[in-house]
Amino acid sequence: MPYSKPQLRLLLVLAALFLAGLGVKQWQAGFPETAQWLERFEREDSSAAPGDASRDVPPPATRQTASTDDGSPRRDARPEPARPVDADPRPLDINHATVAELARLPGVGPGLAQRILDERERRGRFDSPEALRRVVGIGPKKLAALRDLVTAGE
Repeated sequence: MPYSKPQLRLLLVLAALFLAGLGVKQWQAGFPETAQWLERFEREDSSAAPGDASRDVPPPATRQTASTDDGSPRRDARPEPARPVDADPRPLDINHATVAELARLPGVGPGLAQRILDERERRGRFDSPEALRRVVGIGPKKLAALRDLVTAGE
């Protein structure tokens, strides 16, 4: 037998760690927005000093309303409704759109908008809205939601 039992165990552990690393990398490629969110969360968590109470404090209420009996402002837990964005009835041309324009599409944040722009620069113009499927982070459901909102013009 070329390897002893402890050596075989070590090789098995190393192979398992390698496969776990590949699995994490594939997960990050499949869910880039969630992976970025988790990494940002981890950075924020590690930047706070141990025992720092400031990270345990909930964010302030979002809106002030009428005052209480003692004259201090009362905070309302309901967030203010989002202001409606001026919606353009025409589909957005993905071959000429900026990151800000792409980020206004439903389900597309700034990170995904930048990946769409990077893919357009790397491969050239999109032939059709279905070509967005090549962008990491756009799956069949998101593409179905975007299909009527975008066009691939010249």
